[in-house]
Amino acid sequence: MSETTSEQQITSADLLAELREEQQSFRFLMTALAAIIGMAAVIVAGSVIYFYMQLSGLKQQYAEQTRLNEMNLRIVAGEAGRQRESTQAAIVAIREENEAARRQAELAREIQRADSVTQVASYKENALELAQKHFLGILLNEVTSQVVSIVLRADGADGELLDPAQRLLLQAALEDWGGQNQEAVRGALTSLYQDSDALQDQARGAAGLAALEYRAANDNSLGWNRGCSTVVDYVNQASARGLEAPMLLLWKGQCLRKRGDALTAYQAFSKAATMLEGGGFEETLLHAQLAHHGVGTTLVALVASEELPQGEDSESALQEAMSELREAARIRGERGATSVGVAYTEENIGFIHILDEDWQAALEHTGRIDNILPLAWNLTVRHIAAMENEKALKSADAPRNEIREMQTIQNDTRLVLGLMECNQIDRPELKRLLPSKYSQTVDELSRHCDADAGGAT
Repeated sequence: MSETTSEQQITSADLLAELREEQQSFRFLMTALAAIIGMAAVIVAGSVIYFYMQLSGLKQQYAEQTRLNEMNLRIVAGEAGRQRESTQAAIVAIREENEAARRQAELAREIQRADSVTQVASYKENALELAQKHFLGILLNEVTSQVVSIVLRADGADGELLDPAQRLLLQAALEDWGGQNQEAVRGALTSLYQDSDALQDQARGAAGLAALEYRAANDNSLGWNRGCSTVVDYVNQASARGLEAPMLLLWKGQCLRKRGDALTAYQAFSKAATMLEGGGFEETLLHAQLAHHGVGTTLVALVASEELPQGEDSESALQEAMSELREAARIRGERGATSVGVAYTEENIGFIHILDEDWQAALEHTGRIDNILPLAWNLTVRHIAAMENEKALKSADAPRNEIREMQTIQNDTRLVLGLMECNQIDRPELKRLLPSKYSQTVDELSRHCDADAGGAT
């Protein structure tokens, strides 16, 4: 009996120990399982966070790429608009040439009926005037070139009709119109300028050389050291010899404006506009457009640099600039330009709103221009207006969505400008049309042009 009890006691102790071991093992397994589940949860959570971040990054990259594509499409569309405007400008030039030819048709018919040198001689002054005008912006055409040709032929081998200087002028104009032997044209004009005895002939030679130099300088974006300084020299030489003409002053104004000499350029443009309005010179819509555009743009530059002529105030100057630019835009449209061509002139009105610190007007104006095509100057003005308006909205505790709208405009304009060719931006002249406090902003917006510009200027 005692043996049985002893065995039972041992068995109970063993069972209790075994139970405890199993409980410990179970608790260990549960702890390990909990740890594994915890680790799995951490891994899953981490994976979810990781893939969410990756997805968010991809979404952001996709959104940025989408915006970039949209901006590129806008630039491509803008280039297409420029091409259409270029084609339209060529059509307008042909139309104007045909209209000029129609006006001169009777003169051509009269001179063709002349059957002697004596009869042709009466048309010599007509031919000389047409040849001189050719180098002053009123180009020869199919009809007027016949008048010059007939007078030249009537001169004969012995020079019965023309003196040497007159012959040089007519030959130069005819060859220049036909695009023949430009070296011979330059040589004839140089001889006219340097070798003639009469001041009138010297002036005609200087004016002709100014025309040739302006064409070359215009191909080089009117760089002062790439032809424009020579243009101004020849214009001054022609003027000193008594030849004044609107187109000479317009060329001079364009070159001086590009150089940064806004005051002298303004004086040249203003004088040209006055001469055209006086009726003493044959006016074309192109002449008038350039004159009004030049006056308006140089006035903006003078206000921006605080270099207005003595006695003038900025408010009246800006009002005049607005009127001049609107008139230039109107003439451009009347001449046959597309909305793109008109926008090239109207975009400069944005600078007036910046100088007036009318940010809302600047935003509305630049938005309208931007809907036509993206233009570097217009986008710069739009960026500045949004930047300044954002500051004003923050100061007034405006709603967050209005502030975000201004930030979006800045981001978009910055992106588009960064995709533009540097020659479209023209950083130096752009700075001259804005107050100096925005020079750093211009540099930042055109940072990709630092290499071309030799660094920030």
